Amino acid sequence: MKFSIKHILSTVALSLIGLVANSQAPNSLYFLNNPQSHYLNPALTTDKGWVTLPLGGYFTINSDLGLGSFMTPYGDDKMRLFTHPEISVKDAMSKFKDINSLEFETATNLLTVGFNAWGGTNSIGLSMKMHGGFYIPKDIFRFLKEGQEADGDTEYKLDKFGGRMQAYSEIALGHARDINKKLTIGAKVKFILGLAYANANIDNMRIHMTDKEWNIEHNTSIVTSQALDLRTNNDGEIDDVEFKAKLGGFGLGLDLGATYKIMDNLNVSLAITDIGFINWDNASVICNRGKSFSYKGFDNIAAEDSQDFEDAAEEIGDDLKELIKFDRDQSATSKTTSLYTTFRAGAEYGVLKNKITFGLLVSSRVGAPKNYTEGMLTVNFKPVKSFGAAINGSVSNVRSSVGATITLGNFFIGADYILTKFSKQFIPVDASKFSFASGVSFRFGSSRKKNFEAKDI
Repeated sequence: MKFSIKHILSTVALSLIGLVANSQAPNSLYFLNNPQSHYLNPALTTDKGWVTLPLGGYFTINSDLGLGSFMTPYGDDKMRLFTHPEISVKDAMSKFKDINSLEFETATNLLTVGFNAWGGTNSIGLSMKMHGGFYIPKDIFRFLKEGQEADGDTEYKLDKFGGRMQAYSEIALGHARDINKKLTIGAKVKFILGLAYANANIDNMRIHMTDKEWNIEHNTSIVTSQALDLRTNNDGEIDDVEFKAKLGGFGLGLDLGATYKIMDNLNVSLAITDIGFINWDNASVICNRGKSFSYKGFDNIAAEDSQDFEDAAEEIGDDLKELIKFDRDQSATSKTTSLYTTFRAGAEYGVLKNKITFGLLVSSRVGAPKNYTEGMLTVNFKPVKSFGAAINGSVSNVRSSVGATITLGNFFIGADYILTKFSKQFIPVDASKFSFASGVSFRFGSSRKKNFEAKDI
């Protein structure tokens, strides 16, 4: 099988389209009293029981790159790749960060049932989660832009280049109860089945190029679970990837949350979700620990004469593929990874008998290659139980954004982060953070009876 940038991009695009068909909850649903809010804080429950079906979708993506990072407009509706000779190195490199990332995250609710019993609200849920990212140093793009210099003797040093993906299924058992009229607490225990894992790291890559040959050294390792089988040819190149329906590991997770009513129109809350780990058994490792490879017959890798994006991407992909080779066969190992733990702290103030409320939600995600902290302000409209809407604005250590969510009966649709500028091919032009969510939950049964024998706090 021939691997190139075009094949990689097509595979990623198809994967993302599949992920959009899955669902859990956006942050902007936090203050809208929806059954799916319990994914964000296990203490956020509704008075009645509910069933959440796998209809709708949830997906979020965060990228430092967009079409505008690679292409520059010129003439009448034409585009040039950043490697074109009329684009200066300074202008081309100004569009890239030191480390450029593309990260995605999704959670799939297969079926969740909530019911009132044993002095509180209980939930049983089956879901799937997947998250991952690609991390590319600026020097890779500089390498592609400059190619070989005029003297025919050039050296590049590249570091912190790689990618990561983790997918798993979880069975969650939750319970929330009112301690008194003001305090509600909740918790979930999660039993995790590892589906797929891959982690690729390329460090200390040295490329010495002359007009006769390239000499390349790098420290590279790729760790994969039993569901992914990477096959190398006699030249040490990965030429095939086989996907297998096989469990790769097991783990445990925990969610904790609480809400506290200070006044009838002022509530605060706190939650920590996805505390836990996955242990991957018999993971495979292929690597190169600094062995040098030489190539002959290469002249220039900048693709400077290519103006068609697809042809240029194909040419660049063929060149980049030659940079990575492995000198060791697969070996087995055990690998333990953490879940993407998220902290959330919220406050909500209501007016007009809480028909309109103002919310502040601060969240922070850890346990990932990049940590995120965000503050979100929301204006929430809740005129009747069957309808609600939230408009939000957020600021984070990545970028700012706006979004909105609407609940109507058993259905909700929304986005925490909305993109505003696209190409004709519906590709984001600038660096972007985007999400989309929708879901269906049916409520049933009578309202939960509250018994407050404990002394009010």
